Amino acid sequence: MMANTPFFSAVGLFSITLVLEKGSEPKSLKMKRIFKPLPLIFLVALASSCTTLIQLQKTYPPEAVLPAEIKKFAFVNFYDYRIPEFIKDKHEGAYAEAVKGYATGLGELVLKDPGASFLIADTLREGFTVMAMQLPEFTDTISAICSQYGANLLVALDSIRLWVDWEMYLSENDEGSNMLAKDFYLYSNTYMTLYTAEGEVLDRCAGEKNTYVKSKYTIFGMFGGPNVTNQKERIRLLTESAARDCIGKYYPFTEQYTGTLYSGGEFTKLNLLIIEGKPEEAIGQLTELSHSSSASVASKAEHNLAIANEIIENSRLAKEIWSRFDSKDE
Repeated sequence: MMANTPFFSAVGLFSITLVLEKGSEPKSLKMKRIFKPLPLIFLVALASSCTTLIQLQKTYPPEAVLPAEIKKFAFVNFYDYRIPEFIKDKHEGAYAEAVKGYATGLGELVLKDPGASFLIADTLREGFTVMAMQLPEFTDTISAICSQYGANLLVALDSIRLWVDWEMYLSENDEGSNMLAKDFYLYSNTYMTLYTAEGEVLDRCAGEKNTYVKSKYTIFGMFGGPNVTNQKERIRLLTESAARDCIGKYYPFTEQYTGTLYSGGEFTKLNLLIIEGKPEEAIGQLTELSHSSSASVASKAEHNLAIANEIIENSRLAKEIWSRFDSKDE
């Protein structure tokens, strides 16, 4: 089944926010959590009036480098999920959504390179199985696809596995009685291979993701609850994340971590400058405060000054890393 509109493009096609992924903790049966995307620097309100948490980012160079001539990426799903007997007909839509999510995650990262293009060549290559991809003639299939679309790297989705599992435990209900409850989790395992236009394997990657879905009271452990058919949105988010993890080793990576600023008094306006992304404007006054006759003020100022300088240095490094990445083939 060919994708309706194959494309080459050097513009950003995707804008995705991952709200839940592997490691998400279960909510209680009464509690609802809301996750929002974090900006570059995000102020977190605390009960304490003495300190403020601040979200920082640091960018790292790619873990690996693709050959400089590789600029045209093609994506093909070789996993014909209609063949395995364990995949029910009603679940095929969920697998199609998994493929869509994987392609989206790939495109999001590949197109960060302004000189690269990304093509969705086939979202369902009919008749292929995992065993068929191990045969020697499969190399010819890869070469033919790359030749057809002018691609010099093919990203092959080899297999997908989706399922829902649960953990059972005793929980106290509104009346104070103990009842059996289940926490449901969605699992997504994907496997990907990178091929050159000649069919040579460059890399393989397994993406194993899971996320909490819901909690539900149950009677005597009876079955019932979510299944992959009604979890398409979460499936798409999980496979997007898996694709970004697998192809992400070839791109600069940004890590988020938390810093602390002393607040109150002289630091209120200076912290606001830092939080608004203007740490340079706070450096002078923080330097003056670091020489204060008050040992407490001086110590706090030195700490906040170090955070401001850290933000400035992280920003400089990020620009340098991305500039080096963008010009790697010049």
